[in-house]
Amino acid sequence: MKRLSVKVMSVVLIFALLFSGGAMSVSAAETPATAVASAEDAGDAIMKVLYNALNVVCEALVSAICKIYPNAPEWQPMSEYDSEEVGFMAGRENYQTEAKEGNKWSLGYGSRSIVPEDIKDGKYYIGRDLTVRIAKDVYDDNRIRVTAIDDNSGEGVVVIGSVDSLGVTSADIRTVRKAIIAYCAEKNIKVASINITATHSHSALDTQGVATEFFRKLFGSFWSNLLGIRSELPGLEAAAEFKEFFIAQSIDAVKEAIDNMETGEMYFAEVDTSEYMHDKRDLIAKEDLQKTAVLHFVPDNEKSEGTYIADISCHATSFSASHGYITGDYIYYLDKFIRKQTGDNTVMVAGALGQVSRNIEYSEEGMDEFTALGAESDALGQAFGKLIIEADYGEPLPAVLNATHKEIFIKPENSILVLACEIRLVNNKVFYDGLLFKDFYMPSEIGYLEFGNEVAFALFPGELYPEVFLGNDITGGVTWDGTEWQYDDLSDEVDGIKTYAVSLANDALGYAVTDNNFAFMGHIIGEEIADEVLSIGKHIASFYVSNYLEMIEEMK
Repeated sequence: MKRLSVKVMSVVLIFALLFSGGAMSVSAAETPATAVASAEDAGDAIMKVLYNALNVVCEALVSAICKIYPNAPEWQPMSEYDSEEVGFMAGRENYQTEAKEGNKWSLGYGSRSIVPEDIKDGKYYIGRDLTVRIAKDVYDDNRIRVTAIDDNSGEGVVVIGSVDSLGVTSADIRTVRKAIIAYCAEKNIKVASINITATHSHSALDTQGVATEFFRKLFGSFWSNLLGIRSELPGLEAAAEFKEFFIAQSIDAVKEAIDNMETGEMYFAEVDTSEYMHDKRDLIAKEDLQKTAVLHFVPDNEKSEGTYIADISCHATSFSASHGYITGDYIYYLDKFIRKQTGDNTVMVAGALGQVSRNIEYSEEGMDEFTALGAESDALGQAFGKLIIEADYGEPLPAVLNATHKEIFIKPENSILVLACEIRLVNNKVFYDGLLFKDFYMPSEIGYLEFGNEVAFALFPGELYPEVFLGNDITGGVTWDGTEWQYDDLSDEVDGIKTYAVSLANDALGYAVTDNNFAFMGHIIGEEIADEVLSIGKHIASFYVSNYLEMIEEMK
C-alpha cells in the first residue's frame, strides 16, 4: 500500500510538472533559499510546486471551458462599454480642503427589510457558499440600512448603504443608482455618489446567486445562452424574483434617506474593537488589526434620531448557515442595542475582513434551544455597541465632504469567477475582446469618501485582507511565494486624514490578499494561508492598490 502511494504521488508530481510549464521555474525561483535546509523544508518546497502546478492546471481547464461555453446574452464587446449607461458615478467635482461659508452637515436615514413575505415556502437560498442551502424561516431580519449625507456645499449628496448579505454585485448596485439618479433629477436634488456595501453576513439571503443550484445553472445556462434566452431557468424563478424585490427595497430605502435629511453635527471616534476579534490565520496580532472608525451624526432637532456609521472589520459568522434560518448576525443585535440605549440608527459597513473573525465569550444558560442559536451574535453585537456608544467623539467635524471614484477594468486571472458569471450564477457585467479566443473584462470601481478633512473610507470591491491596506509588516513577513508585498500602510496616504478600508463596496469580487500570499488551494495547505479559489487572481490586490493610489494622486 505504501509503495502504491509513492507511485501515485510520483505520477501526480510528474503530471503537475509537465502541465505547469513556466510555473515550475517561477515557483522554484520564488521559493526561499532556506526551503531546502531540512527534509521538512524540502517537503514544503515540493508541496508548493505541486500546489502551484495544480493552480496552473485548474486555471487552464476552467479557462478552456469559459472560452467554449456560450456567453451570457447580456455580455457585450468592450467597444460598447459606456460608463454613464452602466451607472458609474465619478463622485464630487471638487476636492474641498476647508468648509465654505454656509456649509452645514445634513444626514438622512432609511431602512427596509429585504425578507419576502413567503420566506417559509422553501424557495429562497442562504448565500453562504456554492453549497445549496434553502432558507426555512427568519431568525431575526435581513435589512438594507442607508444614510444620505451632505455638507450643503452644492457638490451633491453622498449615499452610504449596507445590505445584510454576503455581497451585492455591481450590476445590482448600478441598477439602484440609476433609479436614484432619476428620482433625484425629478426632485432637483444633486447626488454625487451612491455607495452600497454588504455586511458580509454568512447566514443572510442570497443576494448574489452563489448558492443557487450550481450544477443546474452550469448545464441549463449552456442552452439558454446558446439560444439567447435571458429569463431565469425553470424552477429557479424565485431567486430572480427575490433579486428584483431586494433591489426595489434598496431603492425605497435610499429614497427614504434622501427625503429624511436634516441638519446637525458630525462627530468621529476611533474605537478599538480588537478585544472581540482575532485573525484565524494567527498572522496578525490583535493590536495590529484595523481599528473601527465611527461617525456619529447628532441632529439639531433633539426629537430626531441620530445615526452611527461604523466600519467594523469582523466577519459576521457567529450564526451558522447550517441552521437554515436567515439572520443579520451580530449587525442585527448591534443595531438593536444602540437603538435601545440611545434611540439612534446604525449603519455598519465591513472593514478589511480577510480572515478576521469574532472572539467573544458568551453564555447560553437559561436559554431554550432556539434562543441559544443567536446567543453569540447577541453578545457580539452588544459588545461592539457598548464600545461605540462609550467612545470619545471629541469636537464636531467641519462640514467638509469629499467623494471620488475610479473605474477599473479587471482581467481575471482566475477563470472560476468568469465561469460563475457565464453560467449566470452571479450577474456581474462582463465585457470581452476577440471573437473565438476572447479576453474577458469585469468593470468595477474603487472609491474614497472623506469627512471633515479628518477621516476617510477607502472603498474596495472585494473582500480585502488587512495586510493589503495596512502593509505586509503586520504579518511578520510570512509569504507563500518568497517575495515581498510592495506597498506600505495606506491608512495615512492622504496627509492628515485617518483612512479606513471598506470591503465589498459597490461590488462583490471575492478575496483580495497580498500577491505574495496568494495560494489557490489555501484551505488544504495550512492555517496561515488563505483560500483563494474565489479570488480574481494572484495580482488583484496590487491592481486595486495601484489604482487606488492613482485615484488619490488625481484627487490631490
